Formats: sequence, C-alpha cells, structure tokens
Amino acid sequence: MLEQRNVLEAFEITERSRRIQEVVLNCKEFKSARTVGAYYAFRSEVRTDLIIERARSLGKKVALPRVEGENLAFYELSSDNCLVKGRFGIMEPLPYSPVNNIDLLVVPGVAFDKQGYRLGYGKGYYDRYLEKNKKTISLCVGLAYSFQLLDCLPLREHDIRLDAIATENEIQYF
Repeated sequence: MLEQRNVLEAFEITERSRRIQEVVLNCKEFKSARTVGAYYAFRSEVRTDLIIERARSLGKKVALPRVEGENLAFYELSSDNCLVKGRFGIMEPLPYSPVNNIDLLVVPGVAFDKQGYRLGYGKGYYDRYLEKNKKTISLCVGLAYSFQLLDCLPLREHDIRLDAIATENEIQYF
C-alpha cells in the first residue's frame, strides 16, 4: 500500500488531497469545530494545508502533533514560523501552547478499512494518543486516498477505531 501511495506524482497528490480536504471542509463537524487537530503531511500522505488554512481563516484554533518520547502531544499552531523538524523528519510545532480538547482531529495512515481502523507506520503513536484522549476528541477522521481503503485490515488489540474516514468522494462514518 505504501509503495502504491509513494508512486503518486506530485500533481496527483495535490489534486487528490484537495478533493479529500474539500470533503472534510464541507462536513458539519468541521463547520462547528472550534479546535481542529491536523498533521503536517509527510512524503506522499494526504495533504492537510487547505484544512489548516481554512480553519485559521475562520478563527478556529489549529493544533499539530509533536512526538514526545513514545507519545504524541498536540500544540497550537500559532504561525508557520513555529514549526521545526521533529524526530522522524516531520515538521512539528514548538511545545508552547498545549491543546487538550480537539473537536475535529484528522489523522494520516498507510491503509484504512471499511470498519474504521487504520494502519500507520507501526509505532503506535496515534493509537496511544487516541486511547488516552478519546474523551477529549469529538470526531477523529482518517484521510485516505480511495485506493487506501480496504475491506479489512489485520487488527491488533491496541488498534483504535476511527469515527470516520474521508476519501476523494465521501466521508464514511462508523
């Protein structure tokens, strides 16, 4: 799956990501969210720039993840100048303004299934974060290219089900 995603041309990533983000931007949960958690896209991941820009232009608080030890923590994105390269080469916010309650959280993944589960890079960062913070997140949405959505993924006991998955054509709720 990762190989299939990594062979996408830059224009395909941009266009498919735009369509996926538009699906999210048009959902009622985005419209009502006061705080949006996103991620800084890495390599061929679905981009989040439109979600971040629109949220900020509407006066919503935007939070991005930062790797701290074996866990993720979300910090407010106050300006693009506050991003630094993190442990895995992914841009992260500086640890100034922690965000504990997120109305809409969008997450990346290598693959997703039609039951709402995601396969990440295998380190469990998002699963640990979601398990620990599920009561402070109103809706968690995986962003996926349509080819990343499979019928079923092999599950492990620590895997956390998402609330929804957005693809180029729709958002599926679970």
